[in-house]
Formats: sequence, structure tokens, C-alpha cells
Amino acid sequence: MSTAFRAPSPRLFDLTLPDLPLEAGARVAPHLVRGWWWGPEEDLPWLQSRAQVLSEEAAREATFRVVRRTAAEQRPVVEPLRRPSPPRAPAPVPTVLVVHALTGDMRAGGEGGWWEPVIGPGRALDPTRMRLLCFNNLGSCYGTSGPADEGFPRRVDDSRFGPAAPLEKGDLQVDERLLPATLTPWDQARSILFALDALGVDQVALVTGGSLGGMIVLCLAALDPERFARMAPIATAECASAWVVGWNHVARQVLLLDPDYPESPRRGLEVARQLATLTYRAETGLDAKQPRPQAWSSRALYPVQSYLEHQGAKLEARFDGRSYLALLGAMDHHDLSRVPEARGGPGIGRILASTLSIGIDRDQLFFPEHMVALARRLRSAGRHAEHAVLSSQHGHDGFLLEWGPLSALLTRALALPPGVPGRETRASALPGAVARRT
Repeated sequence: MSTAFRAPSPRLFDLTLPDLPLEAGARVAPHLVRGWWWGPEEDLPWLQSRAQVLSEEAAREATFRVVRRTAAEQRPVVEPLRRPSPPRAPAPVPTVLVVHALTGDMRAGGEGGWWEPVIGPGRALDPTRMRLLCFNNLGSCYGTSGPADEGFPRRVDDSRFGPAAPLEKGDLQVDERLLPATLTPWDQARSILFALDALGVDQVALVTGGSLGGMIVLCLAALDPERFARMAPIATAECASAWVVGWNHVARQVLLLDPDYPESPRRGLEVARQLATLTYRAETGLDAKQPRPQAWSSRALYPVQSYLEHQGAKLEARFDGRSYLALLGAMDHHDLSRVPEARGGPGIGRILASTLSIGIDRDQLFFPEHMVALARRLRSAGRHAEHAVLSSQHGHDGFLLEWGPLSALLTRALALPPGVPGRETRASALPGAVARRT
């Protein structure tokens, strides 16, 4: 992709961004975003001029540590960044943006990164040849504004809509004062666009991510078509199906039934995660990894039961229950046809990026035919779109496990011809959607 250069160790950084009006009517203020960078050494003066770069010690301490800030604790993050040094331009190297999934964080690569096997010198996403960026998604709890922060808006602040009409079957009443404001992948994409604006990154060679990250990838490419040359959404869909919304609904009710919600719904979060884990895995993979024991006991747990308890406890130890609710809701509200602007038009028709649409053959959450349909729809709109299959006995989580095939697919995505921001098909960023053009 480019000549190799020296890449220092990855860095974490904080950005203070313009207030963010949400699609459902609430407003995020202050709007803080934590990011991760890995790339050329020449980038560091640029990064330090535009962001608050964390020390190595602070970055280590931030590893999967839930950030719960009072209003007073958010102030020290905001104040220094309102007096930035003169901004510098980033080094002229390609930028690759990686978007994390539901409960991931911004540390995509480096030691302990969730894509560590495919990110690093000599790997598919090589920081000695490109600039790599990843941001903690809006609504998460690892440094970007989210429900764990004091002052984050609540569901009662969703001013765009009035109370829902009662339903004849299974109507559900919830105390909206206890729920976080509604987030959508459109909101999360706009938060990332604000971050790219603040960094002065106008062109992105490739944007990629799986599951909820894939939803945000699609929204990014629709909101600001000319910024993204290529995209590789993985294991996602144009909109969340009733199947996805249904699973999320049950997980949400489990969490809300915990008597300690909202302060500390420990068991509720554990069981919600266990339910979700079953949707992330396929029967073949579970049978291979958690086989029935040879000796039978009426009192012993089956291996899969122990595995689910372990997964639930792991998440409970590193995540916030209200953030989990907000992010499940974001998945529910994903719909590429609903561009959040009256004259935005269908989202699929706005995308210019060349696309590698990657489905996972045994995905039980986002069935692989969704990714076939996405590629077909993009081709019908005149875009360069290819479809690829990632084979995994593990199902949906294959994009976090099948490192060899995933590496090959990312390399293929980087080699796609860039999407052509054609003069006659020029599609500008949506008014109100991107800071630099408002």
C-alpha cells in the first residue's frame, strides 16, 4: 500500500468534540471520545497537537477498565482540549479505520488488542505502512461518552417522539427515567466523523468492522460518501432483523429484572451475556469446544454451562449494565434505509466506497445471506461490490477467531479499486451530520 516506515508503539488519546444531538432527540454534552492510534512516527506531533495523548502508564491502567465519570471528573478532560496547540496536518499516509463490536473497545491492535493477530508490522493491517485508527463507540464505557457518565441523557430526553401507543399483545411498561437515551448506529457513526474531523483526517482508505461495528461502517459510508474509498463490513446487515431485535429484547429484560438495576445489576448482566453468547456461537463450534463429558453426573455442570457462566462473569467484571442496554438498543435501531435527514435519500444509494461484503457461513445471528444481498444491492446501485465468505465452525464470532482467513480478506479489501467520487454522482456529507461541513 505504501513504503514502510518506522512505527512506534500504539497510543491512546482523548478528544473533546462538539455536542452531539442524537437521532431520537436527546443531546450528548459534553461529547468525549477516546481513540487508539498506531502508525508512522511522523504522526506523533500531529496527534499531540489535536488530542490529549495518554501516558503509557495511563493507557495500561485504562485496559478494559470501566470509566464512570462524575460531571466534575469530565471537566479536566474537556478543559485542556479547549486550548489546543496549533493543529498540525497528519503525515501523508493511508488511513485505515477499524470499528469495534458491541462490548469491544478502541484497542484494536497491539498487546491484548481484539484484532492483535491481524494488526502489527508484517500483518494485514500494518502500522509501518498505514495509519490505523479506532475509536471507542458512543455509548460504551471505555472513555467515550456513555451512560456510565454522570449527566448522560436518559430515555425521557428522547424528545423527537411522544409516548408509544399501547400494544394489544404483550405491552411492556418501563420506567424511562432508569433507561439511557436511545442511541443508533447513525449516532455512533456521527460521533466517529466528529473525531475524524477533529484529527483532520479527510480521506480513509479502508473502514472495516464486524457485527455492530459493521453496522457503523455502513452508516459512516452513507453519511460521508467521499471520505471512504473502501469498506469491509463483516457479519452484519442493512438493518437489524426481527431475529436480532428479539434476542436483544430478551437479554434486556433479563438485565432489567435484576433487583440491583441500575446501580449494579451483576447477575442480570451475566445472564444477558450468556444469552448473547449463544447467538455468537454455532452448534458445531460449541460441540467441538464444550463436548458432553464421558462420565455422567446429575449434579455436575455440563461444560457449556460452565463456559457460559465464565463468559457472563468476565463481562460483568469489565462492563457497565446501562452501557450494555444502550448498545443493544443501537443494534435494534440499525436501518440503512433511514438516513437521519429528510433529504438524505436511501443510505445504500449514497455509498460510494468499493465494498468487500464478508459473511460468515455458520453465523446464527446475522445470517450470511444478508451480506450476499448487501453486495448485490450495491452492485445494482452501480458500485464496485464483492462478496466473500469467512468459513467458521464457531459462527458469528468467527471474525474474532479465524485469523488466517480474516487476514487474507482484509488484504483483499485493501486491494479493491477505490470508490470513485464521480463528479456526476457526487454526494456530499449530510447537513448536520458532519461537523466540518456545517
